[in-house]
Amino acid sequence: MKLIINEFGSYLSKKENRFVIKLKEKEEEFSADKVEQILISSPSSITEGAVRLAIDNNIDIVYTNFRGKPFARIYPCTLGGTTLTRREQAKAYFNEKGNEIVKKILDAKLKNQLFLIKRLNKTRDNLFKNEIKQFEENLDKFNLVEVESIDQSRDSLLGYEGYAAKIYFSCLKQIVPFREREPKSEDIFNMCLNYGYGILYSEIERACVLSGLDPYLGFLHTDRYGKPSMTLDLIEQFRPLIDRAIINLFVQKRISDKDKEEIGEAILLTKDGRTKIIEEVQNSLANETKFKGKKIKFSNLILEQGREIVRFLLNQQDKYEPYIFK
Repeated sequence: MKLIINEFGSYLSKKENRFVIKLKEKEEEFSADKVEQILISSPSSITEGAVRLAIDNNIDIVYTNFRGKPFARIYPCTLGGTTLTRREQAKAYFNEKGNEIVKKILDAKLKNQLFLIKRLNKTRDNLFKNEIKQFEENLDKFNLVEVESIDQSRDSLLGYEGYAAKIYFSCLKQIVPFREREPKSEDIFNMCLNYGYGILYSEIERACVLSGLDPYLGFLHTDRYGKPSMTLDLIEQFRPLIDRAIINLFVQKRISDKDKEEIGEAILLTKDGRTKIIEEVQNSLANETKFKGKKIKFSNLILEQGREIVRFLLNQQDKYEPYIFK
């Protein structure tokens, strides 16, 4: 389970092998044996004992802002893979392994987007028939691109991805209230997506650290100081999972403009709104899917994807297999 602290003034401490959350007159206890991660999204206090209990149990602590984006984390210093993994990760940028990782990550993202709009189309009288045809034609052209060098092929690959995104979000905006996908927009749908992606980002970064990948040494996203390009690469194939969770909230009318508020000059999600998103995304991550013939929770699948890349980089398997919805 993930321990989520989402209320202002919460106090996290330790009692034997349990985490204790206190808020005013309310107090809850959670066994450290059942906690995988602690997510703190509101101004709170945490004791040294609680941090040590987390460290002793390999539980990372993640701090996020009001938009859901992580800005700091605490995890055991012993986590991570060997130096060899990171050396091979750096080398792969300039060889065929990096080329394969980039192409397959984008291929998985496009196929997962296509899967979602096809699924939505089934219950909407073929509403997206033309868009699906355009998307499939674009995917066919994308698959013909041969990546000989990441730097030389990046613009071409991102061009197909960008066109796919335009078609994809043109479908989504026919069933949920937004004009276009714009991360800086203050409409409720974009704000919810951003918050959901923030939670996913935390899961992806954790997968990089636990599997031994350097979160800042990516392939598709260009390197820049402070930019976790490997995390941004790995997140791509899982974005449609978050899209589906947020769409569910709107279709079921569980979230609306009432779930945002103005604080100073900023427009933010309310505590209620954040709670709804957290619960829906966590439910999605707890769902099971099939990967390589086995049932696995999405939260574990994300970690497995980090390990997939590591095994490929270290020649422990012949190819990298991303996750594709089925």
